[in-house]
Amino acid sequence: MCGIVGYIGKGDGAPAVIDGLKRLEYRGYDSWGIAVSESDKIKFHKQVGKIGGFELKRDLPDFGGSICIGHTRWATHGGVTEKNSHPHFSCDKKIAVVHNGIVENYQELRKELESKGHKFVSQTDTEVIAHLLEENLKHKKSKKDAVLKTLREIEGSYALGIIFAGEEILFGARKGSPLVLGVGKQEFYLGSDVPAFLKHTNKVVFLDEFQMVEISGGNYEVSDVNSGKAAKVKETKIEWDLDEAEKGGHPHFMIKEMLEQPTVIEKTISISEEELSPAVKMIEKAKNIYVVACGTALHAGIYGSYLFALENGVMMQPISAGEFPHFGSLLKKGDLVITVSQSGETADVLEAVKSAHKSGAKVLALVNVMGSSLMRAADYSLLTKAGPEICVLSTKAYVSQQAMFAMLSGALKGKVSATKKLLLKVKDDVSSILSESSRKNIAKMAKKLAKVDNIYALGRGINYSNALESCLKIKEVSYIHAEGFGGGDLKHGPIALIEKDVPVLVFAANDGVDKEIVSNAMEVKARGAEVIGISYQNNEVFEQYLPANDHGLLTPIASIVYSQLMAYYIALEKNLDPDKPRNLAKSVTVK
Repeated sequence: MCGIVGYIGKGDGAPAVIDGLKRLEYRGYDSWGIAVSESDKIKFHKQVGKIGGFELKRDLPDFGGSICIGHTRWATHGGVTEKNSHPHFSCDKKIAVVHNGIVENYQELRKELESKGHKFVSQTDTEVIAHLLEENLKHKKSKKDAVLKTLREIEGSYALGIIFAGEEILFGARKGSPLVLGVGKQEFYLGSDVPAFLKHTNKVVFLDEFQMVEISGGNYEVSDVNSGKAAKVKETKIEWDLDEAEKGGHPHFMIKEMLEQPTVIEKTISISEEELSPAVKMIEKAKNIYVVACGTALHAGIYGSYLFALENGVMMQPISAGEFPHFGSLLKKGDLVITVSQSGETADVLEAVKSAHKSGAKVLALVNVMGSSLMRAADYSLLTKAGPEICVLSTKAYVSQQAMFAMLSGALKGKVSATKKLLLKVKDDVSSILSESSRKNIAKMAKKLAKVDNIYALGRGINYSNALESCLKIKEVSYIHAEGFGGGDLKHGPIALIEKDVPVLVFAANDGVDKEIVSNAMEVKARGAEVIGISYQNNEVFEQYLPANDHGLLTPIASIVYSQLMAYYIALEKNLDPDKPRNLAKSVTVK
């Protein structure tokens, strides 16, 4: 949520910052702004709306500078207006600040600053930071000391970019919100996420909690906010191809990323037994195991919990990270928390990690981003290797998470090789489902589905997670009410929703409960539903049938792709942008 980009170097930073902001559009925003430091002032531009159609040379031909910050804003404090968009400034307009996070004590700080004569022009919590820094500069000898004092006085979360008029210096800092330093050749970048500057450098430093970076004179120094002392940091090379963060000729990132799923499965299952071994040992030693995640990642965790129960007789309790604080006090030494996240920056997941460590529990992370906050905080991590996922809706990351759970379960059984062979067959089925003829068939179905008000999905056992995930995808991108249910829950309320012609997706695998789910399909069909079967075999109850080859408990990894395609083509039928659904952000970095 929100995106920050910064540049300092010998070139013109404005084009790089504008490009970076466009690459962070997936994080969600409603307005944006940019500022550059000049010899005696800070020049800026702000506007409400999207940045996608903005061209710097055309729209701001004289705008540029070697020190620049930019921001895409998701409104939290204050409405969607130019005044509330970032950057925000000090009274003398000599300090500009961009911020992602929430200043929890901004009201107290604002009152205190107003009593000292500071005039505020926005309703935001962020503007407090600029004025507080201006006030602290009156009493500190250096800008670094003033910034550190300001950071210590802020309660809440922040990722910050700060510039000063006429000063060749750029500050960045983080607490609770992600911020990455990009290290180029005599030029440096700040970004909320790596794709912001991947075009220019793949050498990065992931700032830790309570760290500040000062960049000037062609060098950078990272300091601990509390002590003010220099901190040791590690430069990491991100093994992502820039093409992975581009559309590559496709109309949307969503379809591009879905088409990448066969390759993603191959990359994910390239993990060795040696890499899996520490995770297996953590599971074997654990007294209790919890799977903690949000949204799509939680659905992958639910799939994993069923897989481990059915294949290994291991109990895992999936819990939404947002609800985990209510259970955190029950954790004990010897317990294991398995966290799942695409970004590795989800605020609620990171809070769960803190809670786990506080209780003496171990943390295993399934994460997509190398060097992310989650990866650094976990006791051990498994990289899912999905590559950058730009579309707000998660598709390839979900499949990679499912595949990693399959590899981990196979490793616990001592059958890594057999699991890899089966997943390669799953990969081939994913390729078939993504074929042009298959996509055309789904697109044809979507024409009718786009006109309905409700869509439901049913699954039992290993397919329960796919019922949930299918409807999440559909509702996220099409704004159609969609709900997934367990087949066993149908009679306990959901069947009251079934009416004539309502579409019901039914997931069936050769898993021992296929007869029960077909029985559920008959129940909804008897009440007028149109049943769409996604199954390893056809059945007369299915009015439409989508084949999913039988791979036992791994079948859902392929069958979910049908639902992803449905969601995509329904969005196109409704003339909606599947990459950036309304009100949604890719990475939820505030609680």
